[in-house]
Amino acid sequence: MAPRHPKSFWSMQGTVDLMGAKTLMPNSALATLMALTPRDVNVEYILGDENISKVDFNMPCDLAVVTGATLHSERIKELCTGFRRGGIPVALGGTYSSINPEQCKGVADYLFIGEAEYTWPEFLRQWIQGQPAPVYIQKTFVDMKDSPAPDWSLIKMDDYLNMSVQTSRGCPNRCDFCDVIQYVGNQYRTKSSDQIIMEIKNAHALGARTVFFSDDNFLGNKRFTEELLPKIIEWNTLQNRPLSFSTQITVQVGDDIDLLKMFADARFSVLFLGVETVREESLKEVNKFHNLNRDIRERIRRISEYGIVPFLGLIVGFDHDDLSVFDELYDLIDGTASPIAGISLLNAPRNTPLFKRLEKEGRLVGDDFSGEWQFHTNIIPKQMDRELLLKNYRELYKRIYNPASFNRRINQWLSQVDYFTDLYHNRKGDVRQIYDMIKIIKFLLFKADPALRSVFVKNMIETRKINPLLMRRAFTLLAQYRHFYDFMMELD
Repeated sequence: MAPRHPKSFWSMQGTVDLMGAKTLMPNSALATLMALTPRDVNVEYILGDENISKVDFNMPCDLAVVTGATLHSERIKELCTGFRRGGIPVALGGTYSSINPEQCKGVADYLFIGEAEYTWPEFLRQWIQGQPAPVYIQKTFVDMKDSPAPDWSLIKMDDYLNMSVQTSRGCPNRCDFCDVIQYVGNQYRTKSSDQIIMEIKNAHALGARTVFFSDDNFLGNKRFTEELLPKIIEWNTLQNRPLSFSTQITVQVGDDIDLLKMFADARFSVLFLGVETVREESLKEVNKFHNLNRDIRERIRRISEYGIVPFLGLIVGFDHDDLSVFDELYDLIDGTASPIAGISLLNAPRNTPLFKRLEKEGRLVGDDFSGEWQFHTNIIPKQMDRELLLKNYRELYKRIYNPASFNRRINQWLSQVDYFTDLYHNRKGDVRQIYDMIKIIKFLLFKADPALRSVFVKNMIETRKINPLLMRRAFTLLAQYRHFYDFMMELD
């Protein structure tokens, strides 16, 4: 007889607040586990996401399944303890348990290490039969074509801003500070184009307006990307309500104008770029040689010309960083008119080449990485003390996101957009998107502080002068700026 409520999933995902309304996106790993349930296993799922609901440790279930990343390690342990205290066994998986299995011993009843496409169905059958193992290890990397489309039947799209689709796992690059390859490896593995298009269709049918391709490197196999993008364009141009897309990608995307045109024609609005730094010595130091062979500024400007926002990912704290690096990074952001940038402090996650090197040099603080890349580092910098690094890190954030600086950059960015796709004319507007825009406008006009309100009003006027076709893009950037502005204000 099948258990009454065998599983309760709890997501640890980070959030983005849209006027206090919605979170960023649902956890696709949990929905994938649901889709992996064998046909001959009769179980009922309950989905829990702490971003939109509170945990009920007393819910009637026979097993709680918890997932999360290193950043969520403490909360993961609290969840496992809470369920087990009430007599509910716990299965724990995800990136944290896979990268740090030694820290998870005794935390849960069943531990999953590695990808779960093969081990989860095996566990379910054994658990139903009353013979589960305490540990399930995926020793080889799975074929992504064996990874099913996530089962989104238990979510409400109104609770989320975006939907995620994963096209690949693995990254061919070997950046010394990156722990992704410790989990998914260097071998770049992709789903088929048909699988990906089906998942995009599923997201659209649920009501998604934006899809984030949750790949660590969307350009890990350029030939595959070149084959996939035309299929996305073909499908998207047929929709009365076309989707927009975003993803993480390497800066090499800026080297190919034909590829950039396809990204624009597919309606990619943002590309998160692993720029890290402008210092050649620092890039060589952490084995990021693929950023060195072309001028980074030209790459960024070329992306912008196609109307795609370059979201710059930057890091401070490399061995070759002295105090002058903060001005260099500001000049990069300002000189390329990049509206948004995320700045992190260099950290050394466990088992990475960087961790091993710094451990040997005695330059680690404690013996672990918290998963927090802002306001925390587990390394001892080489050319400045930690307090000075953090102080200048805060000051750089404030320089970038003070209203005058941001307003200048966004206007310059809008002015350099040169390509406008003509594939989506006469498409219907999205009523829900218009509703959200009205909410944001009301906030920015009537509730935001004067400085933020001024940026909004001035930019709407300026954008209309530059090109009315860019009004929606400018509005999206201003909505995003609200969060960076709030973050900047908290730094004082």
